[in-house]
Amino acid sequence: MIRHLTSSNLIVRLKVPARLLVPGKRSNVCQGNDKSLSKSYNLTPEAIDRGGMAGLPFTLRQLEIFELLCDLQSFRRASEKLGISQASVSNQLKALERQLGVRLLRRESGRRPQLTREGAAFLADLGEFWRAAEALAAHRRDAAPAGAAALHLKLLVGNYLLRDHIRPKLDRFLELHPETQLDFTSPSISEEPHEMLARESYDLGLFHEPAGRPLGDGIRELARIRCGVYGNRSHLGAGNALLSVEQVGELPFLLPPAGTPYENLILAMLARNGIKPRTISGRSQYFDVMSAMFDRSEAVGVTLEPIVRSEHRNVALLYRLEDWRLAFYRNPRESDPRRREAEDFLISAVLKDPAFPVLEPDEHISAGD
Repeated sequence: MIRHLTSSNLIVRLKVPARLLVPGKRSNVCQGNDKSLSKSYNLTPEAIDRGGMAGLPFTLRQLEIFELLCDLQSFRRASEKLGISQASVSNQLKALERQLGVRLLRRESGRRPQLTREGAAFLADLGEFWRAAEALAAHRRDAAPAGAAALHLKLLVGNYLLRDHIRPKLDRFLELHPETQLDFTSPSISEEPHEMLARESYDLGLFHEPAGRPLGDGIRELARIRCGVYGNRSHLGAGNALLSVEQVGELPFLLPPAGTPYENLILAMLARNGIKPRTISGRSQYFDVMSAMFDRSEAVGVTLEPIVRSEHRNVALLYRLEDWRLAFYRNPRESDPRRREAEDFLISAVLKDPAFPVLEPDEHISAGD
């Protein structure tokens, strides 16, 4: 509960009823027998600015992950439940602890995560927070005009953006916006997003494309993404140095299916950098399959940094190619103001996910650099 806000710090006081500290009550991680806990968190303005909603030192996603960790007592099970990587779960928890300025869970190798005293206090108030949020959401639904038309939005979203970053968070959006229906379409390996936008009418879109491609009507760049030849880190030179054009060309390449637009795009990128693969070890349209083969040193190939699976720890960048962009599309011929809520959700679901790395401006590389 927020008790006092000054220009220099935010004091948050949390109290835990004794029942919450007994195993099996509220959370099976809670331990202890104190009658209550009271903890003050002194948060700097900088910490507040890095936080989530309206200056609060957390995001809804961080709270959801923290509560799920308390219930499941396992980073692996939490990641499986949410459909995201264990690294993403861990990064979200670390960000929450950093923003609060306290440690919420004790993590020790080979042991289940355990709530700290501060974590138990925070968990106790979290239940009140969710109940308040649900009450506020109910006001929104009650305030909607009787018979108000549902909002149907047709979205073009990249397959891996949808699977890894958007779908795991979609339930919360639909709970808050029950009148909105989102119909997702993902490009296949044989389809280019900008061509699909030219053929069909979509309300919103989120996808990857080469940064050197001219921006189409209604498309804007959200972020730059590292692209390159990836493979097992054992291929790297001394001191983990990147490979030369000649060295990369000698490695066995995994390519997209023959004759697809994506294969043509990849081969053109390699050719611009003077790379002509001598050995084609296989073909696949699935980026997670490619990542697994890179990890086992079975092949190398061109992919984007955010698509490399976090569990494939042996995969490394071998040769840097020109950047790609995360592109967002908004149909300029549609003007329903309710689209903004869906737009904000799509963008934040990706860009605020620690598991989606983006490049800083001084890291950008264009074709020919």
